[in-house]
Amino acid sequence: MRISLQGIAWPGWHTGFGRRALAGGLLLTLAAAAAATAAEPAAAEPLSASACVQQANGATVTAIGAAKPSKITWSILPATAAGPDKARTVFDYGTLKPGSTVLDHVEIVNVGQGSAAFSIYGTDATGTGVNDALLLLSPQKKPTDIGAWVHFPGGAAQLSTIIPAGKAIIEPFTVTVPRQATPGDHTGGLVAAVSITQKNSAGIGVTENFRIAVPLELRVPGALVAGLQVQSVSTGFNDPLNPFGGGTATISYSVKNTGNVRLDGTQVVSVSALFGQRTVKPPPLPTILPGDSIRVTAQVPGLFAAGPMNAKITVTPGWPPRTVPLKATAAVTTGTASLFAMPWSLLGLVLLLVAIGVGIWFYLRWRRRLHRAELAAVAARASRDTERRLTGRRAAVNGHNGTAPSAAGGALGGTAPDLAEVSSNPAEATAPGTAADGGGTPAEGPTE
Repeated sequence: MRISLQGIAWPGWHTGFGRRALAGGLLLTLAAAAAATAAEPAAAEPLSASACVQQANGATVTAIGAAKPSKITWSILPATAAGPDKARTVFDYGTLKPGSTVLDHVEIVNVGQGSAAFSIYGTDATGTGVNDALLLLSPQKKPTDIGAWVHFPGGAAQLSTIIPAGKAIIEPFTVTVPRQATPGDHTGGLVAAVSITQKNSAGIGVTENFRIAVPLELRVPGALVAGLQVQSVSTGFNDPLNPFGGGTATISYSVKNTGNVRLDGTQVVSVSALFGQRTVKPPPLPTILPGDSIRVTAQVPGLFAAGPMNAKITVTPGWPPRTVPLKATAAVTTGTASLFAMPWSLLGLVLLLVAIGVGIWFYLRWRRRLHRAELAAVAARASRDTERRLTGRRAAVNGHNGTAPSAAGGALGGTAPDLAEVSSNPAEATAPGTAADGGGTPAEGPTE
């Protein structure tokens, strides 16, 4: 079984630290990473990209399930035929025309405690990380660009050699630019890999591969184009718990190198909202290889969530170290996106206050109705009490007189029926011109 790295990272690719890490070599703690059957070992999981970065920094990487780890320390660096070339940290060949060939040398130093077998070969770069780490093809993939242009004596694409402990070798190699090479910058790496086979605690043989590399760079002349483009912008907003505090907008986007030369650059992210605008400056872009892209995430704090917002990304291209600038200045590129921030915390506070106000209103209304009902009950009780008192007083008066008083006619000594009989008898009615004189006779009038 083989454990192989999917890619290798070389931090400090364009810094002095890269040279110190390169000259210092690499200390690896190798151990069994997976168990396999005795007949056919099973494939183990490859090391992560972070492990690659640690190896390039000269850090110690320990595989899981180590029984008796073996230590190997080695370094790879540019050289001349006579010895190491301390003036160089990368294989930078400037501009080479198609069909050109350059001869160079590489030194591999084994400063470990035992002999080790090394493989030396060229490969292509697949991109860079955010920390400007150069990422290379996995060992299983064959290079098709600058890595395929590297050859060792006899035209071999790979050189295998055993280096005793404490010894160093210098090997010549050539880089031949094909006549059909495309114009632009080409980037790769010259790799020194070591394989160690040892038995794990179960007695199963396990082979592990580790490698470090020195970057390879050159430019093929022709139609050179420099350009970056902001793509795939996505947005989000984090509303704080404080209803009157500022939230944070998260802006993610990709920056792609649409030209054929290496570029880096600076970037500015701004978000405009209803109550103003906020601007941040993310870290400078790492070197972006032609055709490659990197993903960037920026956070813009201090924004009040008040509806629609607009995000704008501005990227100004620049030239990485050792990259010859073009006469035409690369254009500034921008990207925009919209987002909507709902003030959920403030909205929740408003709804809470409204709910409290409605509750107080219903409570006061209920209290008023209850008070009116209490007043009506008191009035009803008072009316009933008054009626009972009046009824009792009338009953007491009636019981004292015996009968109720007679009508007006009875007060005159007669009765209503007697008056009715007198007035209703025609024969006894009083004639005109006569008057009743008590009980006397009518007066006499003239006769014929």
